[in-house]
Amino acid sequence: MEQETRIKKEEIPFDKLEKVGVNKNFIQHMDENELRDFLNGFRSQKLYTINAVINDQQMRIPAKLRLKKEDDGTVNVRVHPIQRLQIPEEYMGHKFTQEERNRLLADRNLGKTIELTGKDGKKDKYYMALDPKTNELIPLRTKHINIPEKIKGVTLSAEQKQKLAKGEKVYLDKMTGRNGKKFGASLQVDAANRSINFSGFKQEKELEQEKTKKESKGAKQKAG
Repeated sequence: MEQETRIKKEEIPFDKLEKVGVNKNFIQHMDENELRDFLNGFRSQKLYTINAVINDQQMRIPAKLRLKKEDDGTVNVRVHPIQRLQIPEEYMGHKFTQEERNRLLADRNLGKTIELTGKDGKKDKYYMALDPKTNELIPLRTKHINIPEKIKGVTLSAEQKQKLAKGEKVYLDKMTGRNGKKFGASLQVDAANRSINFSGFKQEKELEQEKTKKESKGAKQKAG
């Protein structure tokens, strides 16, 4: 059974997409989750080459695509080209501190939730990240991310779930990969990809070696 989306597949304005230089067959290369997000008005995961006029010259540039349903029901195409990396002083009513600006530039993830004001004037809690492909600031309402009970076979503690929900980084080991092997990694909500991101992977062998080193070091300190 297909999940309900803001925009139906038959409502995609292929004529408008072709005007910006994108072949309508591009959706055939999207997986199920990617297409669902696209039909819900989120930016495409991939970059597409589009037509653009820069300094009165017709050019082809890479950009992400987004569908937007207007109040009258029509669906338009929005393009998001690669931008110069910079953090504005204020965004959706939030004034960034220097610490927050440094965190975004260094990690491309704010690492916490903040309150932002939407176009409707309503305030809500958001995650914030920089899109790794376009350098855009990406806000994501916290309600769009569900923190699961288990990740890769490991049950999260209440504290781990709470930290992830706050946008913080959590380290989890003994997870099981597709190859059946155990591994550890840092997890964090990624607003740009609307998912929980994995980083700092360590295979079971590395984890065992680190554990042995720590135990060996502890035994030496006791002996001393």
